[in-house]
Amino acid sequence: MLEKALSHSLAIYLALDGDAVVGLIRLVGDGFSSVFVQDLIVLPSYQRQGIGSTLMKEALGDYRDAYQVQLVTEETEKNLGFYRSLGFGTLSTYDCTGMSWGDRKR
Repeated sequence: MLEKALSHSLAIYLALDGDAVVGLIRLVGDGFSSVFVQDLIVLPSYQRQGIGSTLMKEALGDYRDAYQVQLVTEETEKNLGFYRSLGFGTLSTYDCTGMSWGDRKR
C-alpha cells in the first residue's frame, strides 16, 4: 500500500541525515489547480530544527503558481501555529468549509 501511495504522488521531498530519511513531505494533486499536502513528517528527535519548514517552503516554492494548496491536520495549537507561520489559514478565514466523504474510521 505504501509503495502504491508513494508512486502516485505528485512530488516527494526528503530530509536526510546521512543516508537516513528524517523527514518528508508528500504532495498529491495536479500541480496546477490543486496541490494537497498529504504528508509532512519529521522524526520526533529532529523536530523543532527547521526541517519541516524547509521541506514545506521548498515544496511550496515549486508549486507557487498552483491555484489552491491545501492540507488537513489535527487541530492542536502546535500544528495550527506551525502552519500559520508558513502562511496557511483555516478555511473559515476564507469563508469556506472543509468536507469529507464517507466514514473513514478504521
